[in-house]
Amino acid sequence: MRVLVTGAGGFLGRRLADALLRQGTLSVDGAARPIGEMVLADRGAMPTTGHATIRVRRETGDLADPAFCARLAAERFDAIFHLAAMLTLDAERDPAAAYATHIEPVRRLIAGPGRPRGVLPAVVTEALPPAPRTTYGTHKAMVELLLADASRHGAVDARSLRLPIVLVRDGAPTPTVSDMVAALIREPLAGRDATCPFLPDTLLPVISAGAVVRSLIALHDVPEAALPATRAINLPALGVTPAEMVAAVARRAGVDAAARVRSAPDAAVQAIVDGWPRRFLSLHADQLGLAPDADIDAVIADHIDHSAEVRDERA
Repeated sequence: MRVLVTGAGGFLGRRLADALLRQGTLSVDGAARPIGEMVLADRGAMPTTGHATIRVRRETGDLADPAFCARLAAERFDAIFHLAAMLTLDAERDPAAAYATHIEPVRRLIAGPGRPRGVLPAVVTEALPPAPRTTYGTHKAMVELLLADASRHGAVDARSLRLPIVLVRDGAPTPTVSDMVAALIREPLAGRDATCPFLPDTLLPVISAGAVVRSLIALHDVPEAALPATRAINLPALGVTPAEMVAAVARRAGVDAAARVRSAPDAAVQAIVDGWPRRFLSLHADQLGLAPDADIDAVIADHIDHSAEVRDERA
């Protein structure tokens, strides 16, 4: 199989590429098929990991560039994992650039030769009609409809996986509200102070990067006949509060680490979070083999296992 991963230099893209290389196969209609070549595409730095039997090729460029995207679309890929996206704040500032990043690449990729399965944009049961209030969310809803229609016509076999808050990305904090959630784990484990702008009993829908990667691969492997007509699946989330997150940090790293988190409720941030769904539920996930983390301790363990910052703090 020839596999394309877009956004391969990002947080999830790197984890997914690593998991695919370790696994070495994907399932098509119930039969395991070996991955012969993996193409990683991103406009920034990408993993440099090689493989003994899988050819790994890196294509540097911007999917918003029609020429670069057309060159990728002209190749025959058996599976496409589409993770490239703009940050929500950037999409709000420049909707035209966001459209060029979110919509046009998908249109070009599904218009390419062949019939790839598993075009997966990373976008509250599935029966709830989307009513996005951001440019980013609007584009994700548009992509879901585009992929469902293309699948209905037989152009592709697409699947869309809707993600809750994914924990935990290494690196400097960002002003996004979802990263403020991640900071409650990332910062104290890296030996840095953090501020919690949420009320301690606020229920937040979260999932580990490892669970996302497992679910992306599992959803790719699901037979087409088992998918709903919308092709959109909610990834069930673990419901957890900030207080529970800090307590889990204490269990894993000690009370001194947990004490680095300072409570400073912010009414504006709280208002945003209060508008989020408290839980991501799915009508189809259980039967398709998609599952949340067992508990917040499992989320923290996944982060520690893959975090260079935590390793540096312990050194």
